[in-house]
Parts: sequence; C-alpha cells; structure tokens
Amino acid sequence: MNDIQALTILLAEDNEDHAELIIDTLQEFNIGNEVVHVTNGEEVMDYLHRRGAFTGRSNVDPDIVLLDLKMPRMNGKETLVEIRKSSRFSDVPVIMVSTSRNDEEIQACYQAGANSYITKPLQFEEFTRKIRELNLYWVLTSELPRKRETL
Repeated sequence: MNDIQALTILLAEDNEDHAELIIDTLQEFNIGNEVVHVTNGEEVMDYLHRRGAFTGRSNVDPDIVLLDLKMPRMNGKETLVEIRKSSRFSDVPVIMVSTSRNDEEIQACYQAGANSYITKPLQFEEFTRKIRELNLYWVLTSELPRKRETL
C-alpha cells in the first residue's frame, strides 16, 4: 500500500477521543495522510481562508473535509453551507460525520451540498472499519480534483 496517494484531510471534530481515533485510523491506513484537526466550524473557515491561527499555512487546500455535525460555535451543517458558498471549495468533497441517524438531518446535509454522510458506530472496530473504507473510497475508487495551490 506504499503507492497509495496521500490525502490532505481537514477534520472538524470537537470530541477529542473521536478525533484521535479518526486521525490514527487515517494515518494507519496511509502514513502519508496529512490530517489537520480543528474543533469547530469557525476554525474550519479560518483554515480554508488562511485567517487567524492559520494565516501562514500551506497554500494547498484539503482534498477532503470531514465535518462533525454537532460542534460548538458553528455546527457542521452551518459550516457546510459556508464552504459551499465559496466557488474555491465547491469541488472539495465534504463528508458529514455524526452519531445522528435522523432522516431530516441527513437530508438537510445532502441538500446543503454534502458528498456523503456517515454515522459513528458505538463499537470501536466498526468505527475504524468505516474510516478505513472511507479512505479507501476517496483514494482508490473516486477521482478527486487535482490539488491546486492557491494564492
């Protein structure tokens, strides 16, 4: 698996245990994956627009954004709406991650422009399996837009 493309992944997750599990699983699958972890939607937008604490970050945008639905300050759906307002990020896949299986929430996320919605299972093994499969899909099955540097 050494020739698998490494991804730059922006992870917005306020639960530190969930974030650690997701990061470990993504990097275990592919050590080259760069995972940037933020804890709320405002930080997502700061990262994407290189503001505040992220002013000096790399000019390469993430390949994928993983958004927890329920975060403080700016929740995942609100963040998704903001991401989709920008033509610069219209082709960046956004995957919603939540414990909720509420049909209305799922539908609202897809209508707002989510590319996928996955639920966080309660069992550790099931959760890591889903994250591995997510990585496999975006690396081996799906064709991502070519990385581009922004000014």
